[in-house]
Amino acid sequence: MPARKPVLLYFYPAQSSFVVKDLRLMEQRYEVRHKGFLPAKKWQTPLVWLGQVIFLLRHIWQAEALVCMFAGYHSFFPALFGKLARSPCLIVAGGTDCVSFPSIGYGVFSNPLLGKFARWSYQLAAHIAPVHEKLVWQDYTYQPNDFPHQGFRYHCPDLKTPHTVVYNGYDATFWKPIPNVVRESNTFLTVCAGLNMRFTQRLKGVDLILEAARKVPHATFTIVGAPENFQFTTQPANVRLLPKMPLADLIEVYSGHTFYLQLSMSEGFPNALSESMLCGCVPVVSKVAAMPDLIEDSGFLLPQRSPDLLEELILEAIGTKELFQLGQKARAIIAGQYPEQRREQELLGLLQKLTSAS
Repeated sequence: MPARKPVLLYFYPAQSSFVVKDLRLMEQRYEVRHKGFLPAKKWQTPLVWLGQVIFLLRHIWQAEALVCMFAGYHSFFPALFGKLARSPCLIVAGGTDCVSFPSIGYGVFSNPLLGKFARWSYQLAAHIAPVHEKLVWQDYTYQPNDFPHQGFRYHCPDLKTPHTVVYNGYDATFWKPIPNVVRESNTFLTVCAGLNMRFTQRLKGVDLILEAARKVPHATFTIVGAPENFQFTTQPANVRLLPKMPLADLIEVYSGHTFYLQLSMSEGFPNALSESMLCGCVPVVSKVAAMPDLIEDSGFLLPQRSPDLLEELILEAIGTKELFQLGQKARAIIAGQYPEQRREQELLGLLQKLTSAS
């Protein structure tokens, strides 16, 4: 009879694709007992907390380790119980829990109360695993309305908890160009959830894309993630909206576009950008967080949030002759440097190290 796997408790604020991937990864070595923190309304938060505390009281004494995806309200009690029970709590810092953008009300540290719970969580945790170095500390020059630096060590200046960067990982055998799909010229693609919210449009740079579409009418701009029957108030004729779609269909859409746009004001280690690069898209990104490091010299970098600079950059991209080679280079970067196996080895290795030391 095989030996029973050690117990790991896993906490997350939403069951996103990267949460599902990490769950699958950790289940190779652990018996993972997971608990979402998903209040439908703000007033339900105390009730969800109560459910989380009951869950912890039931399982903490069997747990070899605890893992929280992001820091926030949901990570405080796991970090506290882990400290009390001497079971190491690892917080995976993914993006929003490392930044503050008061100009648009984005980031854990733009909310004073939520920021306190994130700081307490980071302090109580045994270790932090950001998905990129830029989430620890970065100089921020993309737009001038917020802080000159970002990262959890900037917003938590007295933090003593150690950290280890563990990059996201991707399956290059799944995300790859479809050979018989024609990649149309002068085509730009972005994937964006919450497209009907003005806040999201600004955060993800969709407002810039709409302005660029008006200025460059001979290019086509596709945005995936539109709710049913949604249209922008003034939508240029060369902007096409597609609904949220299964991953297999998304591969075909990636394969049919030349460029991928990620013009966010804030990002961690963006999945859609990495997936599109694996599918041969040439990246056009804002100078934010991990993105300049991710694309290296395989694409185009927008240094500041400016419609005029974006227009110039798009025209430069369209006029570039070596686009096929750039797409191949983009794929090679993600496939070579950020494979799923690397995240698997490094994350499981870090957990092994933490549990051995506790």
